[in-house]
Amino acid sequence: MVTERVRMWRPSPEDRVLLMAGQTTSYAIEPRGDYVFGIVAGQAMRSRRGRERRLVQPGQLVAWDPSSTHAGTAVDGRPWSSRLIVVEAADLTALAGDHESDLLADIAFPEPVIRDARLAGDFLRRHAALEAPVTRLERDERLAAWLRGLIERSSAVRPPRTPLSPSDDRALRLARDYLADHLERNVGLDELAAAAGIGKFRLIRLFRLRTGLPPHALQLAHRIRAARRLLEAGRTIAETATATGFTDQSHLHRQFRRSLGLTPGEYRRRFGYVAGTGFEPV
Repeated sequence: MVTERVRMWRPSPEDRVLLMAGQTTSYAIEPRGDYVFGIVAGQAMRSRRGRERRLVQPGQLVAWDPSSTHAGTAVDGRPWSSRLIVVEAADLTALAGDHESDLLADIAFPEPVIRDARLAGDFLRRHAALEAPVTRLERDERLAAWLRGLIERSSAVRPPRTPLSPSDDRALRLARDYLADHLERNVGLDELAAAAGIGKFRLIRLFRLRTGLPPHALQLAHRIRAARRLLEAGRTIAETATATGFTDQSHLHRQFRRSLGLTPGEYRRRFGYVAGTGFEPV
């Protein structure tokens, strides 16, 4: 009996929203600035986040923020079905109308299992709509409306971040852009600080104040996202590893699996279903 049957796709190649649908018995994710929204169907799922344990029933909505790793396992080995939307933090804050939050989002979901039949029904309709051939503007509007309702209903706002001076803000923006523009490079801290125009110890402090991450963790997040895009476009694993700064395929394999719960090869194959292999979404 096949228990792992999951496909992944994007509404359009330039879209930063990642969609999933299918059936599985387990998953494990270490999020790197990504929010995961989904709904469970068919069977219940046991979820784990840190010391938190929950039983997610069919029809219940989940909203995982990037604050911690999370995982799910089947109840009595019975696979569950789900539909998922993965949204990067920058997109979530933009959709929420928070134009000042250009780093990691301030939105948190302390209770990730949401018992709201209306929101769950809306999610299923939005997910199905994201498969339909509509304009990007209409797609964004539909998703934004749903996310706004979810955030107003179920989110908490993290404590305000320490204000930065204009020069600090500019330095941090330059450092982030430098990392994003030089994925293939083995950038050192001195080089990054020089690009930002400030001292390296202050730069580390700014990263932690505003993103909660050290520079190398944000660099890895950029690399994983870029690797996902290349694999989706059909690039080989070896080409992807070289283009995104991983030392070799094994390094990419380890970090990719830790981040997404599946290997680069599995990720690439699941996107292959979109090309017409006969897979039917749940």
